[in-house]
Amino acid sequence: ATVNVFRKDGEVSIDFECVKGPGTTSNITANITNISSGLVYNFTFQAAVPKYAKLQIMPLSNTSINPGGSIKMAMVVDNPSDPHKQVMMRLRPKYTNAANAVVEEDIKASNLPSWV
Repeated sequence: ATVNVFRKDGEVSIDFECVKGPGTTSNITANITNISSGLVYNFTFQAAVPKYAKLQIMPLSNTSINPGGSIKMAMVVDNPSDPHKQVMMRLRPKYTNAANAVVEEDIKASNLPSWV
């Protein structure tokens, strides 16, 4: 399942591709796309899950995104809660936009599939 977790018009869009993994795990690939006409750079991405779940984050594929281009970041969520509780992720993308302004957002992603 693919869900959009963030979109800043004219700058950046972030989609999560969620795939059920073995046991209580889910694999999430963050696809971060530059929807502006200029370079987005110094991109960092922090993510957190509630204490009942565990999160493993792999490095970003790049920190600069050309116009129309995208970068990826892989994550594994382990949610052994019983009964199963839906995971809400807190996300913090930070980047410098084409106008050389630093943008930092705080996002609550609560629209992940119920099995994550």
